[in-house]
Amino acid sequence: MDFILFILFVAIGWCVLIGTTGKEKKWIGGAGGLLVIIFIVVSQIIKVQSGFFIERSRDSSIPVGQWVVSSCVVLGIYLLAMINYRLIKAAVRRQSWQRWGLIFADILFTVIYVWAGSIALFVVAFTYFPFAP
Repeated sequence: MDFILFILFVAIGWCVLIGTTGKEKKWIGGAGGLLVIIFIVVSQIIKVQSGFFIERSRDSSIPVGQWVVSSCVVLGIYLLAMINYRLIKAAVRRQSWQRWGLIFADILFTVIYVWAGSIALFVVAFTYFPFAP
């Protein structure tokens, strides 16, 4: 599941960076790249230390799940901030009525993103934490 999150974050982050300036790509993309590299490396280290690759059991999946769920929240917030930055930057350059339309679209997108993110977080948590005995 962590590789799926890695691929999704890289793909969506890359798409959001299309059309930005070189300086924005360096800072925003660099910070996102650093976060995602830390996420995937540490998740693999935790998997090796907990014995996740040897035997997938309740005891080995809980430490991995704690790291993946908390990292999923951090990466999700970063991705939302990146998307909101792009939408607000586009809104600032528009006329007054278009500006308010883009700001409303940004607020609507944020609400839908948080709702979908909570469902995705449940799915991620469900894959690592055993809820049933």
